[in-house]
Amino acid sequence: MGTSLTSIHVFGNNSIANCDYSFRSFSPNWLTCVNDFSEKAPDFTYKAAQTISKKVDAPVLYFGVFDSEMLWFDFFRNGKVVARYSDKEFVPNKKLFDIPSLIGYGNGQKKRLSSLLSCSDTDTKIAMLEEYFGVCLLFLPELLDQPDKLVRERDDKLYQKYQAEEKALTGKAAPVSLNLIAEYPGKLFLNAFGKPETIKPHFFLYGYTSEDDWDEDGNLTPVRFTGNSLETSDFQEFEQDRIPRILGDPRFQIHYRTSYQVTFSEECPADYRGKTMILPNGSYPVEFLPSGELLLRGNHRVYVADPTLKIIAKLTIKGDIADVLGDHILTTTGDSFYVYGYEPKAKIYIYEVVKK
Repeated sequence: MGTSLTSIHVFGNNSIANCDYSFRSFSPNWLTCVNDFSEKAPDFTYKAAQTISKKVDAPVLYFGVFDSEMLWFDFFRNGKVVARYSDKEFVPNKKLFDIPSLIGYGNGQKKRLSSLLSCSDTDTKIAMLEEYFGVCLLFLPELLDQPDKLVRERDDKLYQKYQAEEKALTGKAAPVSLNLIAEYPGKLFLNAFGKPETIKPHFFLYGYTSEDDWDEDGNLTPVRFTGNSLETSDFQEFEQDRIPRILGDPRFQIHYRTSYQVTFSEECPADYRGKTMILPNGSYPVEFLPSGELLLRGNHRVYVADPTLKIIAKLTIKGDIADVLGDHILTTTGDSFYVYGYEPKAKIYIYEVVKK
């Protein structure tokens, strides 16, 4: 089971009448609820924030984080959610660009908010949100004896540092880039519906390219990912030398701790064997490039790490990685591999990794 941490904050210095919860001010223009919610479910804190918002004429912020991997927050006014964010989008984000005016920025700071919310590292995102809001979001009751550790002031130093680092990883200065070299409509599958869960490396069934493909078979055609394209094959070749599908890659031993880590087995290139790497939040190792770098998949992006385990590039892709062959990446959007049926927006892309 993971660990959740939640907190409640009121923007402004308005008194809260007839409230069952206690508040103290540690940062300018904010009141923080000092009750201990550590043994309560996130839903309890959410409802508490909702109730508090009915007793004060000010925005109430409910914040939560799970295992340093996922964060969310809601702003309440008079018992109603007026703005919401979740980086996993379990529920739709709501009126994000109303947040600056809710906390005194007027019509400014929208671009900054959008940029910092796109940060893939949860710890960095929280630190920048604390700097943006001007309040400590990770309140712990045991810190009440050390109130100086709960003080935050509005600034942009962390944000400017993040922007500079992002530019080095994603902009023209990045040592690696991606070229989109092919695009196809439709979906990919590992095997036909009802068949045993087996795979053949770099072979797929391709189909559902039009509204006429509606049944389970969907006019699926065997194809082989060659790197540069999807090459049409036949069922005889597709069925030969298939192997059982095994979840997880034996080259990568994933450790589910406070932060996700990977230890590289003896099957990895010599520069990686025996090393352990802390993974960027939401990322997993996929393959080694011919030039020796490690490719990691993230949420609609890929990371590239060098043999010292340093992230040297963070590159945006359409869809999620389905296969890697040499320095080419195959990605799919929509519900490839899972749902048989035509989906107008389902696409398949091929990217080439280019070292500068």
